[in-house]
Amino acid sequence: MSIREQIASLEELAQIDATIRRIDEELEKHRGGLKTMQEEVAGLEDRLRADRGMLTDMDKTRNDLVVELRQMGQQIERSREKLQRSRNERESNAAQRELEELRKLHRDREDELERLSTAADQARGSIADAEGKHKSIAGQLEGSQPGITSSVGELEAERAGKMKDRADTVKKLPMTLYRRYESIRTRRPMAIARTTDGTCLGCHLSVPPMMFQKLRRQEEFEQCPHCRRILYYMPPEAQSAGPSAEPSR
Repeated sequence: MSIREQIASLEELAQIDATIRRIDEELEKHRGGLKTMQEEVAGLEDRLRADRGMLTDMDKTRNDLVVELRQMGQQIERSREKLQRSRNERESNAAQRELEELRKLHRDREDELERLSTAADQARGSIADAEGKHKSIAGQLEGSQPGITSSVGELEAERAGKMKDRADTVKKLPMTLYRRYESIRTRRPMAIARTTDGTCLGCHLSVPPMMFQKLRRQEEFEQCPHCRRILYYMPPEAQSAGPSAEPSR
C-alpha cells in the first residue's frame, strides 16, 4: 500500500471519527436532557410525598390542639366558677392562681395553633407550586420522550454504521500506523494534519525545513514536532477542505 493510499485511508478514518464524535455529542445531549427531566420529575415527586406527609402531621397536630383548647376553655370556665364560690381568701387565691395558669397555657396553645396554621398554609402553597411544576415537566417529558427516543435510536443506528465503516477503513492501514494514530487520538481529537508549505495545519506552526523536504517526497509519515500529530504532505493543488485541513486542537 503506497503512502498516498495510506493518506487517503487516514483522512477517511479521521472523517469517520469526527462523525462518530459528533454523534456521541448529540447522543449525550439527548440522553442528558431526558435524564434531567426524569430526575426533576422524580425529585418533585419525592418533595410532594414529604410535604404531603408533613402537612398530614400538621393537620393532625392542629386538630389535637383545637380539641385541647376546647377542653382548656371548659377548665377555665370551671376555674371561674370555683373562684366565684370561694369562701375565704386562701381558696380565692388558689382559684385565682389556677385560673391565671390556665389562661397562660391557653394563650400559649393559641399561639402554637396560629404558628401551626401559618406553617400548614405555607406547606399547602409549596405543594400547589410543586404540583404545578410536576405537571408541567411531566407533560414536557411525555411529549419529548418519544421524539428523543426516536432520535437516539436513529443516532445509534448511524453510529453502528460508522463503526462498521471504521473497522473496514482500519483494515486498510498498516497496524503500526494505526496504533500511532490511536495513541495520538487519546490526546487530540484529530490525530492527523496536512502541510502544503511547511506549516502544520494542525497547530499552524512551521516544521523544520529538512522534515518538510522529506514529507514532500511522500515516502513516509512524520510527526509534527510541536503538536505531535501524524503529518503528511499535500500539494496545494490537491488540497481540499476536509477534517484534516482545520483539525480541532
